[in-house]
Amino acid sequence: MNKEKKYIIFGIVMIVVLLIGFTYAFYQSEMNSNKSKVTIDTDDMRIIFTNGDAIEASDVYAEDNLDIVKTFSVENKTKNEYKYNIVIEDLINTFKTTGYLQYKITSTDGGYNMTSFEDVPKSSKAQDIALAYSISIAEGAIQNYTITIQYPNDANIDQSDDMGATLSGKLYISEGTEGPKLLTEAILRDNPTRSTRSNNNNGTNDFSTPFTETTTGTLFTSTESITGITSTPVNVYYYSGNTTNNWVKFGGFYWRIIRTNHDGSIRLLYVGTSHDTTTGNIGKIAFNTSGNSPKYVGYKYGEDTSLNTIRNNTTDSTIKTYIDTWYQNNLTNYTKYLSTSAVYCNDRSEETEGSYTTSSTDFGFASYKRLYTDKTPTYNCSDIRDAFSVENTSAKLDYPIALMTADEIAFAGGTAWYANMSTPYAWFISNSSGTQVSRYWWSLSPIDWIYGRTSEWYWNSVGARLSNNNVSNAFAVRPAISLSSCVKVTGRGTADDPYVVDYENSCK
Repeated sequence: MNKEKKYIIFGIVMIVVLLIGFTYAFYQSEMNSNKSKVTIDTDDMRIIFTNGDAIEASDVYAEDNLDIVKTFSVENKTKNEYKYNIVIEDLINTFKTTGYLQYKITSTDGGYNMTSFEDVPKSSKAQDIALAYSISIAEGAIQNYTITIQYPNDANIDQSDDMGATLSGKLYISEGTEGPKLLTEAILRDNPTRSTRSNNNNGTNDFSTPFTETTTGTLFTSTESITGITSTPVNVYYYSGNTTNNWVKFGGFYWRIIRTNHDGSIRLLYVGTSHDTTTGNIGKIAFNTSGNSPKYVGYKYGEDTSLNTIRNNTTDSTIKTYIDTWYQNNLTNYTKYLSTSAVYCNDRSEETEGSYTTSSTDFGFASYKRLYTDKTPTYNCSDIRDAFSVENTSAKLDYPIALMTADEIAFAGGTAWYANMSTPYAWFISNSSGTQVSRYWWSLSPIDWIYGRTSEWYWNSVGARLSNNNVSNAFAVRPAISLSSCVKVTGRGTADDPYVVDYENSCK
């Protein structure tokens, strides 16, 4: 976007509205603030900044609390309603300590309001980051604002990683009449930082322990390959750790973004009818009512004579029937916005080739070694008969909905047995207040056939870890869907301002 387009435009008048300039270098010199009243006044609009337009902070010691408060007002002197954005221009934020450098915007007169503090987006290079979009101001109205940036001292936390960190940028107001963006574009815009997680990161495995660092503003990168569908691995983005800006409002429900898919769609995990719910599921049911055969790990399955025949996928699982019924009752009218080519991998490949048997011989599926032994998740699906989608005749779904896989849980910050996650939790088990949602809930991933029973991976909220259990037990159901690449949204992805699907302008 060109600089001249970053200003509020009323008619043919272009006004530069520079509200706050601030630079904060942790542990360096003294704090000064211009106390004079700043007024920007034209025939069309007035901005009054009541306690100075510049902040320079330095020499702030570890025992200090950073608490920067700025107040300003916006007055619309035109004859029409207008919309504007609140933006940080050229943001650089290199703070590392989890969940401490935060901001909050409040208004007493119908402007933009945040109900809680959010992390200042991280950015290692200068980026323009919008904090609020398309705020409406009526003809003749005045909206008063307070913006607070804080970094509290916490004697119980080692905050030394922030030694020498920098926060810099300028707050300004831009024209807010820009139309809705494609969801992928919005995700990339709101998460300027890219990162990777690896099973060999300088000799360590990033997936061997739970990952709960605050990662708001960061997208992680990986690849997805579907045998028989994708000829080469496709780059995908995913959310991991304690991110706070992957909220979506769709079909009357709240969802969290898991990742992008090989077809450019965006996968979501069900949360519920409110962002602060502690339920977060559509009910409880067994994965399959029977668990006395290896075939029952299948989302759909065939006759149990071999690993090949169970992949004939002629019979719906108990949980698929349950999810399909919920879809029929709730999302049928929204099908045009959902991808029919996105794959939900019910990976039934073996840990050791040729180990599959219908007798009492114990064996593991590939995910057992991948997640429990090696702790190396993957988005790949190695057999087209496990790659469930509406378009795949070898593993056909009736509706574009299924479940999150155990591998996706591991990428998102979870890990396998006996590696309990503590607060702050990774995003996929948290509501907007940071409280866990759903006690136990199913994944789509088989794990083993042992002691004459079939087991699936599930999330154990009591232990806050991936665990396994017999498919015949009743656990919570959290569906996963994938929004088509043509979906457009407004909002910025936070719980207070989620990405909201613009149905009128999407997927025409």
